[in-house]
Amino acid sequence: MNESSNPGPALAGPAMPGPDTALFLDMDGTLLEIAARPDAVVVPKELPDLLSRLQVALGGAVAVVTGRGLAVARGYTGVPSLPIGAEHGAVLDPALPGAPPLPVPLPEWRRAADEFAAAHPGTLAEHKTHGLVLHFRQRPEAEAEALALLHGLLRDDSRGFHVVPSHAAADLRPVGADKGGAVRRLMAIAPFRGRRPIFIGDDITDEDGMAACAEYGGYGLRVPDDFAGRPALVRAWLSRLAASVTAGTSLD
Repeated sequence: MNESSNPGPALAGPAMPGPDTALFLDMDGTLLEIAARPDAVVVPKELPDLLSRLQVALGGAVAVVTGRGLAVARGYTGVPSLPIGAEHGAVLDPALPGAPPLPVPLPEWRRAADEFAAAHPGTLAEHKTHGLVLHFRQRPEAEAEALALLHGLLRDDSRGFHVVPSHAAADLRPVGADKGGAVRRLMAIAPFRGRRPIFIGDDITDEDGMAACAEYGGYGLRVPDDFAGRPALVRAWLSRLAASVTAGTSLD
């Protein structure tokens, strides 16, 4: 029996929250196992059905908030109705009115990122609408150079961007575009409004989302601490949550 269907009592995860929960879910390292390269991730075949069941159980109050670009995140989740905060919350789909326009990286910044990746085999430049990322999971010794390059691009004219270190990567993204902002915008509207939010994530970029949930009386769950660092256990716990809420129970 695989752990995604029955993790056993020792690995069952945190206690089940109630039906008034709003869920905000990171993707890589939380719903999905980390891959050597971001384009090599494997999406479990049960993920779309799991997210759909959670949506039904929680009255639609489920969102994915991820550093991934919108098209990639939408393709991985496989649920057209699921709200997504992409690019660390810089892009929200469906879009909400009143969001300020965000800057985009200069073409020369994108060229510099591509040149860096070409000169450092094992690294990867990922381009997003409102940012870019240098990945160095397969070349960890390139971290200092990657960070230095991105900081150097902003030295003379930041144009509203900053550099944010993340999991084996360095992000160049707009100031103020973080996962906490996505949580706050969604918590202001139905079906999220009035619920107790929980953010589940695995690294430092998720801390903003967890802090925002605390503002609404919610909390964060950290994959390394609460799920033994295993996304399969996150998915198993979410499956149990959908079942317990649907059944009208609150199982531990």
